[in-house]
Amino acid sequence: MSNQELSRLDLIRIIGDMITAIDVARGSLPKGSPERKELDSWRLRLDAKQHALADAVFDEGTVAYQSASADIDHIASAMSEAIMDVNNTAQTFENLERLASAIDDLLDCAASAFKPV
Repeated sequence: MSNQELSRLDLIRIIGDMITAIDVARGSLPKGSPERKELDSWRLRLDAKQHALADAVFDEGTVAYQSASADIDHIASAMSEAIMDVNNTAQTFENLERLASAIDDLLDCAASAFKPV
């Protein structure tokens, strides 16, 4: 979705796509493996952030929103194929950390945009 403004619903879909990619990747790992447990943890964290995003109210016209949403889109696009490489889980976990941080930045936009005066 690069090079266009992203709505909150677009971002919810992008995060959902990442959750699905995690589900597929974790299915290729042994159930008790440390990598699968880490993916399980990331899946739960991203799911919680997706729910928070669904409940948040944004001014999608702000520079902060547009910047944070572009970061999420860029990180998710770069991760979409890499997450399936079970031989490179360390990079996947670093990218998931970057994605989570970008989502937190976006949620901070919602919190700061509508603080009572």
